[in-house]
Amino acid sequence: MRIAIVNDMRMMVEALRRMLATIPEYDLAWVAYDGAEAVNKCAVDTPDLILMDILMPCMDGVEATRRIMSQSPCAIIIVTASINRYAAKVLEAMSYGALDAINTPVEGSTGLLKKKFVPSLN
Repeated sequence: MRIAIVNDMRMMVEALRRMLATIPEYDLAWVAYDGAEAVNKCAVDTPDLILMDILMPCMDGVEATRRIMSQSPCAIIIVTASINRYAAKVLEAMSYGALDAINTPVEGSTGLLKKKFVPSLN
């Protein structure tokens, strides 16, 4: 499965990249650091799944989800620091087609990645 990461925090990108690298079935398709970059990259190379942050400069995850789902649809999981704190934005992204939302995983939680993402796509 080809997975893209969209997050403006380089530390989080690296943490997600490391987790993905531990699962042989997952390949990193590309990384974007804001929603606008994600929309552009997705139009050229649509991955199987996007792990999308909700709060980013330039274009947030809500607007990026809306545009991706209208231009080059693919599975999107919202990955945010706090689903509860950003519930309104998470629900808005889901109304545009995001499949699910999870709190940002911590290193060592690859089981969460495997359980959460794969079933959402079946």
